[in-house]
Amino acid sequence: AQAAQVVTAAASEPPKSAPAVLGGDDEAAVNKVLQAWADAWSRKDVAAYLGHYAADFDTPRGMSRKAWDAQRHQRIDKPGKLQVEIEDVRISFADHGDRATARFKQRYTSAALKSTVGKTLVLVKRKGKWLIVQERVGS
Repeated sequence: AQAAQVVTAAASEPPKSAPAVLGGDDEAAVNKVLQAWADAWSRKDVAAYLGHYAADFDTPRGMSRKAWDAQRHQRIDKPGKLQVEIEDVRISFADHGDRATARFKQRYTSAALKSTVGKTLVLVKRKGKWLIVQERVGS
């Protein structure tokens, strides 16, 4: 009976890689962050937009964070209207709820470009705040 209790106790703890089963609070919080990120981008509020990214954000092509920030600032701050919308958001959680993967369709419209792409953002919860640590296009 004692061995069965040990197995039962171990089986009740999900492995770290297993998606966490959470209440709607974390999902609602991540959705709110995603919308605030898209809204800041649409408003061309570069400081607010960049504020959604963790200090250890995995920048593309090994670019330094400072260079990536400068590139984003230059691209976002161009003249003309900018509209970023997200839809069909699907969120999964891992690491006991401290890591979220959000997959969605992103519609981007500017004076120079109009595109719709699948996007994946990986966010981590740090000090109660969800921050983007990874971003991939073509989910």
